[in-house]
Amino acid sequence: MLNIVAAIIFLILGILSILASIFNFNWFFTSENGKMFVKLFGRKGARVFYGIVGVLILCMAYYVYSMPIS
Repeated sequence: MLNIVAAIIFLILGILSILASIFNFNWFFTSENGKMFVKLFGRKGARVFYGIVGVLILCMAYYVYSMPIS
């Protein structure tokens, strides 16, 4: 049960990150953490970075969900 809850949390966060990178959510990229990556990579680079991070988080969600319960 705990792995399902963790997978759902990862799923929501991954989808949010991908949607923010696709639709260029201003509130997402003007947050404190978002500003740091915008400063490092520029706005377009930060969008690409968060898109990749979102895909990795979705992979984590799948991995956590598919783990056998011990």
